[in-house]
Amino acid sequence: MSEVFYTPPKADLTATPKSSQPFFTVSLDKLTVMLVVTSGLYGLYWCFKHWSLYKVHSGRSLWPLPRTVFGMFYMPSLFYKVDAVLKEENKGGMPYWAVSAAAMILLALVPHTVGFIIGLVTSLSGQPFTGVGFIPMVAASTIPMLLQCLILRRVQSFMNLANGDAQGSQNKDFTPWNCVWMVIGVIYWGVNMMVVASMNAVSF
Repeated sequence: MSEVFYTPPKADLTATPKSSQPFFTVSLDKLTVMLVVTSGLYGLYWCFKHWSLYKVHSGRSLWPLPRTVFGMFYMPSLFYKVDAVLKEENKGGMPYWAVSAAAMILLALVPHTVGFIIGLVTSLSGQPFTGVGFIPMVAASTIPMLLQCLILRRVQSFMNLANGDAQGSQNKDFTPWNCVWMVIGVIYWGVNMMVVASMNAVSF
């Protein structure tokens, strides 16, 4: 009489379970306030949270920290992944994700471009730099940042949609840590304004 041994099916231990949310959820109003008040510093936390959650969701071996430090270089990759996840979930994707990523990068270069042009003109003219005015200098850095906020609001709306929380209601309130970051942001704004004012001798 032959003996029959039962062997239970082996589980696939190599598969990494996906998280319920591939991206960081935050309400659009909270995102906007945090970005503006912190002068964009909140964007570092924003990037890190997105890459950290996507790493768990996808099971891929990627490093969130370098993708945060060099956030602008990885912005097209992040936006592409939002589009891909939405298509996987049959939610239509994110139209013009590549245009949004390109606009983010170009807007980030505006202050540097303005500074380069001012330096070039000053060098060619042979005259000492006396400043271009307080308001124009502030506008050259503030307006691009505000436009970036509008782009990130649009992108975040698709991220929230991918997470199943289109309104971002699960993260719409301000925490004590958010308040700490806002205080740091206000100080950062003040220091920047003082530096610009001293460079231009407050020439309104």
